[in-house]
Amino acid sequence: MYTAAIIMFGLMATSLLLCIALAAAWRTFGRERHAALWSVAFGLSSAKWAVSLLDQEMPRAHTVLMLATVILSIASPALIALGFLRRVGLQARKDAMAGAAGVTLLVTLWAVLWSTDPSISRALVLFFWAAMMVVSAMSLRAERRGERRATGSAAFWMLASFAAFDFGLGVMALCISSDASLRLYRMLMLMGLPTGLFGVGLFAMFVLAADLAEAMRQVAGSDPLTAILNRRGFEEAAAPLVAQSQRHGRPLAVVIADLDRFKAINDRFGHGVGDAVLQCFAAHVGSTIRQCDLFGRLGGEEFILLLPDTDGREAMEAMERVRHGLGPVVSALVPTADISASFGIALVQGRFDTLAEAMQRADHALYQSKVGGRDRVTLADPPPPTLPRRQAA
Repeated sequence: MYTAAIIMFGLMATSLLLCIALAAAWRTFGRERHAALWSVAFGLSSAKWAVSLLDQEMPRAHTVLMLATVILSIASPALIALGFLRRVGLQARKDAMAGAAGVTLLVTLWAVLWSTDPSISRALVLFFWAAMMVVSAMSLRAERRGERRATGSAAFWMLASFAAFDFGLGVMALCISSDASLRLYRMLMLMGLPTGLFGVGLFAMFVLAADLAEAMRQVAGSDPLTAILNRRGFEEAAAPLVAQSQRHGRPLAVVIADLDRFKAINDRFGHGVGDAVLQCFAAHVGSTIRQCDLFGRLGGEEFILLLPDTDGREAMEAMERVRHGLGPVVSALVPTADISASFGIALVQGRFDTLAEAMQRADHALYQSKVGGRDRVTLADPPPPTLPRRQAA
């Protein structure tokens, strides 16, 4: 009994520390609501172990303390799972989770109050923990934009392992038939629960840190004015598309676009209006191109696009749609200005062509559009055939 009390105190202290750490992470990492839910969950877990300690010292209040323990034992994993679901935007399952928690709570309370077999209430709580850990683990399979991060994968297997442990312990609780099996159950519970509880809290912190790092990476790769990719972000996103295109021999078009006489717009109407024109142009292009196309801002009034599975004729047609649709969109913003854009297109051709070389050809085609009178689309000539590059010895 003395050993059990020490372990319970350790669980209470660990849960409280995780609650405080997650609350600090909530304040530091953008006040994400799922971090707040996790913090409350571990706060309830700490309260649950505190109540369990009191139950050891106050046998007269056993029934009341047991009821409080059951309620806290069900609320804590429910909030953990709800936090994982909210993190990936899966809100549709919230009602189902509330219903499952309510049914489990009612049945467990019935088992505590009217059943003579305590193994039923133990098993029900453990089965509910296992179900909530499964829900939490499966939410990590729905990472934002379909990405799988190393931290998310490790957290998935940790949650899945804890779910399997809880389920197995619940089955064991139902099969207790002797003092020896009861001692084994208690030993496994007191050994496994601290590890699992600490693991859930630790990986929740890791997931929050990974999300923050991903958010910072996206900020570093995006243009703050137009909310599209900046040059760095565009080149990072374009690299796998170029490699895939060359590997499978699929056409790939690079487009550089430039707003005509943009300096005159800034001089005449001010930089505020100039910024609004850039935002309007970015929104117009973004609404015209396909979802699979990449779109970024190189700087100033110059933009770049990458069009997968697109040959020269298709790229010309796509940019003509953008060019023709620009006037009506921008005229609503600056009625007295004649705003247009010029485009240069080049194809990434051959296994040894590079994005940088295609961008140079597209930039030269853009220059030809400017020289030819602006407000037009020019397709660059294909590059001359080159021999395979040999790696330096």
